[in-house]
Amino acid sequence: MVKWTSDGKDSDVGTNKKVLFNLTIENDESTEKEGFIELSLDIHEQKEEIEWFLIEEQKRGKQVAISPKNQDLLKVQYKLKPKSSVIHPLSVETPKGGEIGDYSKVVLKSEGIPTNLFSIKVKQTIIVVKTTIGQEVKIARDIGLKAKIENHDYLFSILVPPEVKGYIFIETLYPDRTMGLLRTVRGARNMIAGEVQLPEIENYLVSKPAVESLGVGNFVEVTEGPFKGEKARITHVDAQKDEITLELQNAIVPIPLTVKADSVKLLEKEV
Repeated sequence: MVKWTSDGKDSDVGTNKKVLFNLTIENDESTEKEGFIELSLDIHEQKEEIEWFLIEEQKRGKQVAISPKNQDLLKVQYKLKPKSSVIHPLSVETPKGGEIGDYSKVVLKSEGIPTNLFSIKVKQTIIVVKTTIGQEVKIARDIGLKAKIENHDYLFSILVPPEVKGYIFIETLYPDRTMGLLRTVRGARNMIAGEVQLPEIENYLVSKPAVESLGVGNFVEVTEGPFKGEKARITHVDAQKDEITLELQNAIVPIPLTVKADSVKLLEKEV
């Protein structure tokens, strides 16, 4: 009897991405076995003409394009000696023009019996874009404005973490089209290869107390209140109250001034 196993798992991936998996075929009998296993895709998408691909990941491997309007399949041939097995590396490639929520089930048919192996759902991708240092916010605004004017609705959000210099993060459905848009924005240099997973940037999405970035001896500029614009040195930090105590640099008599940590801007020097 010929048996098979697959290591494919349900996944959410971006457009134009490969999902790799292995199909292992085993002959546990004492005679040679020859035949094939059929693989197909059960596709559910908003645009029924958009093609997914089933691919044999080997030299001169086959590739078939499949859509709801083109129900093709991939035949995996095998010829096994007694008590032997073979591993076939395969992949599913998501479409370039897919929509969020589009999904496909990988279906295997052996000896006329169909089995759903796993499913793949299309999601947006987070990419990293290298920018001119110091111009991150301006470049992000220019990208957002251009996307809005030109109705590029495949861009969902842009993240500019203050602590990350020279890079911004863009949430997009189509990284390839986004790269074309970036070429027309001054200061947006290039897209870094690969993509970012949400857990990798979650710390940038959580607001932190302003006091965490300040320390005794730091020089700051007051940005709010009657002393706005004054330069000062931090003499005490109260993390629990999110407050700092300042010593104004231009005061004739140094008088301690306690303010909220978010009412000052850290300057580029310390003692």
